[in-house]
Amino acid sequence: MQYVKTLGAVAVLGTVGALLLKVLMMAMAPVFAMLTGVLVKALMIGLVAGLAFFLYRMFRRRQDEMAA
Repeated sequence: MQYVKTLGAVAVLGTVGALLLKVLMMAMAPVFAMLTGVLVKALMIGLVAGLAFFLYRMFRRRQDEMAA
């Protein structure tokens, strides 16, 4: 009957762990959302900066070719 006590302890520990994980995820959801928003904003700024740099290089080369 020792295995029943062990199995019961493991079951209780698993249930408590799952509940604590659920509470932690609910508490951390706004933090994850904020970090995702910051990451998306940084990606958008990087894409706009990359596009601006690409256009600058493209038009600068045409002006250099026309001047030569």
